[in-house]
Amino acid sequence: MSSHFRLYAFVTTLAFALVTIPAFAMEADQAFAESGCEAPTYDQRTLTDEEEGLVKLNYLLDDKGTVVDVKIVGSSGFRKLDKASLRALKACRFQVGATPGWNTLAFAWTLK
Repeated sequence: MSSHFRLYAFVTTLAFALVTIPAFAMEADQAFAESGCEAPTYDQRTLTDEEEGLVKLNYLLDDKGTVVDVKIVGSSGFRKLDKASLRALKACRFQVGATPGWNTLAFAWTLK
């Protein structure tokens, strides 16, 4: 096996391993983490482009813990990261007892 092929195989394997790096951060409360919701993850394109940033969101909860509305109040500067953050928050079902009304949350997208 040539050294170029081994290097290519190593880089490819590393790239696929990095696809599952989660992006997560809680800036407001821990309701998102405690609810068991899935933090958004990088896709291959955003990993390759090494996109990082902080997405700040305001979200409206009803008394059942359902996310009724979400607004980006601070963009990461990258459309895909902003959209992935919105999708993750919209899919979340908060535990009963979460504070109904407008709340704040942030996802910090970082590569490590």
